[in-house]
Amino acid sequence: MLGSSRSIRRKPKGISIRPEAVRQARMEMGLSLSELAGGEITRAAIHQVETGKMRPSMRTLELIARRTGRPVSFFMVGQEGSEEQQSARDELSRLVDSGEYVDAVALGGRILAGDPQPGIEADVQFGVGRALVRMVDGTRALHHLTRARELFERLGDAWMVAHVLDQEAIALFLVEDPRTLTVALEALERCERLEPPEPSLRASVLNLLGNIHLRSHDWRNAARFFELGLTASEELLNLRVAARLNDGLSMARQRLGDFPGALRAAERASALYAVDTDVIGLIRAENNLGYVLLRQGRLEPAATHLYRALELCDQHDLQRIGRAHVLNSIGELHLARREPGLACTHLLRSLEVATSQGERDAEATARRLLGSAYLQLDDEEAAHEYFTTAIDLLEQLDVPERLRACATEYAELLYARGRLVESIAYWRIAAGAGEGPIPTAPTEMGLTGEAGA
Repeated sequence: MLGSSRSIRRKPKGISIRPEAVRQARMEMGLSLSELAGGEITRAAIHQVETGKMRPSMRTLELIARRTGRPVSFFMVGQEGSEEQQSARDELSRLVDSGEYVDAVALGGRILAGDPQPGIEADVQFGVGRALVRMVDGTRALHHLTRARELFERLGDAWMVAHVLDQEAIALFLVEDPRTLTVALEALERCERLEPPEPSLRASVLNLLGNIHLRSHDWRNAARFFELGLTASEELLNLRVAARLNDGLSMARQRLGDFPGALRAAERASALYAVDTDVIGLIRAENNLGYVLLRQGRLEPAATHLYRALELCDQHDLQRIGRAHVLNSIGELHLARREPGLACTHLLRSLEVATSQGERDAEATARRLLGSAYLQLDDEEAAHEYFTTAIDLLEQLDVPERLRACATEYAELLYARGRLVESIAYWRIAAGAGEGPIPTAPTEMGLTGEAGA
């Protein structure tokens, strides 16, 4: 009967977006329709989304956002802010991606001064935070990233929250904040909940977790996270991520006594950094490769790589997160050569850089090595000062494995000099530092025994 059936207006499936924004983002990244589709969706589907003939699912939209390096909010209908603000926000993202960090931070400051709406502000705070992380300015980065995370959580953008947490954890790592591990694990948890998966983000977080465990001298867990990261990055064409993972894996393997594996990973990292033109990464790779050779007793090739790393620091005027570590490695090289005077020259320079930059990790290493150097020079008073301040600093940093190693080294050196009573005190510090077998110490009678706590 006419009029007995009603026309039901169904709500269109998918997410309401600006179709032209998809094409704009794709073209700016230099991607074809097929490259953007990437085998996970069809080329025709991308074309239909770009022409407004089909609305994407959230899964498809997040995939497009991931491959074009844009936040999901960039594609949404009713995008906040004026055209001028949107254009400035997009330029900020381009500046960060192209390595123009100082200009990015300056532009971000101007945008934020205009009191943008939450969607624009979230993107800008994240962009400025990313730039500051790459400038190794963790303190300032945290201010922007904390605000970005708050805004993205309010906007319900889980994809961007995971990315912000990754950068936030890196910033915390730079300032040696004890919350680093907690935030990194949260970033990994959020990353693993993303649909579709984000392998590049997962690889980045796993690399950070590896470095966190390197810093605390947990070599086995460090190696495990780097290996997981390399597995996650197998499908990626990101040379820099692969280089960093191989670099970290090399450090972990050498500490586990796997020198052939460490050398292979270090050589892969060095080759990848050279192709990628990542200067800071290349410095780190040269330093690490030299240190692997040093630990193998191959002092001359080690010197070539370590001094090359220092030369790169000088060429690029690199001070923070680089120079102090390289100077420490060179100091250790000269200790191995029984050249304590030269070792002190480099280690005192390292100590100056580390203290001026607030790098307590590198400072602790410099003080420990200076203790060894001054003992070679028979200056027991100076050696005692440097070892004890290194131990105090390691206790503050809460890195029990490193504390054990430092206290054990000083105890052994004292014992070798016949300073039995003093050596026992440091055996006891070593025995009380974390888990693991209690170091064997000499008794006051000069016989082997167990050092009590």
